Amino acid sequence: MHNIYNKIIVLCILLSFQIVKVSGQSYHIGGIGDEYMRILQLQGKLDPNISFTSKPNYANNTISQDSVYSLIDPSYEPLKYISTKYFTFKPLMANVNMKYNSLQPYGWNDEGMIQAKGLQTLTRWGVYSKIGPLSFQYMPEYVNAENPPYDISGDYGSIPSSRYIKNFTGQSSIRLNIKSVSLGWSTENLWWGPGIENSIMMSNNAPGFPHYTFNTTKPIKTAIGFFEWQLIVGRLNRDSSLGFEMFNNQKYSPFNKPAILNGINLTYQPIFFKNIFFGINRTFQADESITKNLSSSQFYNYFPVFSSFFKSSVKTDDGDVRDQRLNIFTRFLFPRSHSEFYFEYGWNDHSNNFRDFWIDPEHSSIYLIGFTKLVPLHDNKWFEINTEITQTSQSPDYLVRNAGDYYYYDNGGYSNENQILGAGSGSGNNLQILKINYIDGFDKIGIKALRLQHQPTSLVNYGPFEAFGIRTIKWNDISIGLIGQKKFQNLILSSEIQFVNSSNYAWMPTSHFNLFCNLNITYLW
Repeated sequence: MHNIYNKIIVLCILLSFQIVKVSGQSYHIGGIGDEYMRILQLQGKLDPNISFTSKPNYANNTISQDSVYSLIDPSYEPLKYISTKYFTFKPLMANVNMKYNSLQPYGWNDEGMIQAKGLQTLTRWGVYSKIGPLSFQYMPEYVNAENPPYDISGDYGSIPSSRYIKNFTGQSSIRLNIKSVSLGWSTENLWWGPGIENSIMMSNNAPGFPHYTFNTTKPIKTAIGFFEWQLIVGRLNRDSSLGFEMFNNQKYSPFNKPAILNGINLTYQPIFFKNIFFGINRTFQADESITKNLSSSQFYNYFPVFSSFFKSSVKTDDGDVRDQRLNIFTRFLFPRSHSEFYFEYGWNDHSNNFRDFWIDPEHSSIYLIGFTKLVPLHDNKWFEINTEITQTSQSPDYLVRNAGDYYYYDNGGYSNENQILGAGSGSGNNLQILKINYIDGFDKIGIKALRLQHQPTSLVNYGPFEAFGIRTIKWNDISIGLIGQKKFQNLILSSEIQFVNSSNYAWMPTSHFNLFCNLNITYLW
């Protein structure tokens, strides 16, 4: 193994002396640059060939950090940094994110933060360096959560053991970048698919996990259209001291096992229809201890995403030892009306063969659908409307053919550090959300309303015990709140306040009122 690493290092050093126009800097998911890129595209200010269905996005000659910030606010003045023909070094940002829940765990898409009551903070800072085609980005994260006890029931919650403190490598990477492709190692969060508030397959709901990656850094043009992709092999970790989101936030110590995850994201934009993107996501996971012995081919042990889509053609019984998830998606742009429509549909199990799929395409399926509209006002001011629906509860097919929750897996769930890798709204939950914003450069004010249904299907999978029961009580959250953002020179303050009413909290005949507050402080270098 050491010999392989030595060869890679030597190759990188040799290539660093070549003059290649590359960039490996990424915009971390959920950050200021990442959040605004899609808005800038709908405003007609960014390349319409970028799908924004595989993130993080990467800086290049047309979407450099300074150019994106200048498009958001022409008065933005970047600070100077070291840059020569062969070498670049620059600070990226400093960020503090604070979250508070008055009564119960709430909120998602917050990286290393945990499902907890009380106050918790996540701090990060970052630097970026490039020598020829070799790039290095270091952006560690530190999480400190008060983590006091909260109301639990037999079906939901776990008793916190103590204050939660943890360091993560965060949004860090080392990459070899040549033209439009990148090969490297990273612990960055990934976001796959067209969703804005949620993502079915990959999101920033959990901490980023260590993975090897081979991906594009910008769309690659061919004779038939534009392609983007990312292929990863990574390692997922569990922490038996915390609750698991996919099992109703309960503790299940037998699942303190690491897993190997292989995934691929592929997006295609036809040359003859430039405003439509089509894509596919596929992942496999298995316990690390058995990954090497699943088949006689080591390639398919670590890259099962290239195997058959049907169980009848797979030699190993993936239903028992390895778990597959498959999504297809599309994103439609309407440049003249500054709007978009997107849709994603996924399955968490193989069909046995094509006949099985044709007869029962709903089996183990979920979906996400959304729409965004921007209305131009004056002086670079815009009115934004976004609505999105995420349906991860089982389809009616479960009444005759139960598939369990989409993120359920016998050996610990589709998670890293016990948090779901996909839709942060929860396993088996349904989310309907409406967001309305007034945007003036970096400044923003708006409202956000949502309804969250907790596992509304009556047949419930209780996780590792493979037992099923009927719930007659429905747990629903109704939330409405305010969004605000203000720029002070290079300092940006973002805030969100949500008033959450939980009827039949934790499937008990009682109601809760929870105050959710989030404050994000970012300094742009």
